[in-house]
Amino acid sequence: MDRAAASFDEVFRDYYREVVRVVSPIVGSVADGEAVAQDAFLKAYTRWRRIGRYDRPGAWVRRVAIRDAVRFAERSRRPLPPRSPEPDVEHAAVARLDIGRVLGRLSPKQRACVVLHHLADWPVAEVAEALGCNASTVRVHLHRARAALADALAPEPEETTDAR
Repeated sequence: MDRAAASFDEVFRDYYREVVRVVSPIVGSVADGEAVAQDAFLKAYTRWRRIGRYDRPGAWVRRVAIRDAVRFAERSRRPLPPRSPEPDVEHAAVARLDIGRVLGRLSPKQRACVVLHHLADWPVAEVAEALGCNASTVRVHLHRARAALADALAPEPEETTDAR
C-alpha cells in the first residue's frame, strides 16, 4: 500500500464516526448519515492526490458530507411521523422530546445549523464555512430554528371542560 492510500485509511479511521455523527441528525437517520458519509469519503478518495496534501483532509470530507447532507435532506423531505400517545402526565415531556422528530420540523439548513452549532458545539463562523454561507445567514437560520423549536416544545394547551 502506498503512502497516499495509507493516509486515506488513517483519515477514514479518524473521521468516519464523527462525520456520521454530525450528518445523521441532518438527514434524519443513521443509515442515511452513513450513506452520505461514505459518499463524501468516496469523493475524497477519488481526489486523494490533491486532498491528501491538505493540512486537514478530514475537515474537507466533513464539509463535503455536511453540504451533501443538507442537499439530501432538501430532496427527501419526509412527513413527520404521527404523534405518539402520551402514557401519562409524568412522562409527557419526555415523550414530546423526541429530538429527531423535533429536528424534522426544521428546514434542512436550519437543522444543519442547529446540529453543528448546538449539538456539535461549533462556532457560528465554522458552521458558516462548512455550509458555504455567511455567518449572518447562519445566525438567521439559528434564530428561526429556535423559534420553531420553541413552538414544537411548548406545552400543549390543556383541554378544559365547561361544567355549566
